[in-house]
Amino acid sequence: MKILVGEFITESNANIPQKCEISNYKMLFGDDCIQALHVADVFEQAGFELIPSVVADAGAAGVIKKDTFDYIESCFVRTVKEHIHEIDGMFLMLHGASEVEGIGSGDHHILAEIRKVVGPYLPIFVVCDPHGNLCKEYAEATTLIRSYRESPHTDSIATMRKVAAMLCDFMKDRQNIHSVSVSYTHLRAHETKANL
Repeated sequence: MKILVGEFITESNANIPQKCEISNYKMLFGDDCIQALHVADVFEQAGFELIPSVVADAGAAGVIKKDTFDYIESCFVRTVKEHIHEIDGMFLMLHGASEVEGIGSGDHHILAEIRKVVGPYLPIFVVCDPHGNLCKEYAEATTLIRSYRESPHTDSIATMRKVAAMLCDFMKDRQNIHSVSVSYTHLRAHETKANL
């Protein structure tokens, strides 16, 4: 079985006057992309082959220029289209706090464009930052989404490896699961009712 992998990290700050351009990104392709994710051995030991898309990492930066984002997104979508008939699942690290000129969240846009190509059923497991800006549609477009738990993010690699192992287990024992978005307000209301 084959798993497409990739990463998009930009923690956008609209208060930075300089826009984020392609030169701000560490761009990795091929084996470099796979190795940067720290999960190759997890998939290999489980018998999965990896298809690299792109690692695009700018860290903390300003709002992303639209042409820069268009190029990065095209790297993901092009790879998905090229391998559509052999992809059994996806493992993506999408930070969750990007902002693109004229679009909004780049993370949301990438996931939505991928879903347009692969449809609603292909397993997509996502790792994200705990303070990403996640909406209901974004969460529900994933099969599983899990964030780091620590700040500073000392558990980032461990989280990536855990989610990779979870995807391997899922692929070997398919179940009907999907992510669900629940608001904090809803949780608090439920908690209050439970304590009455």
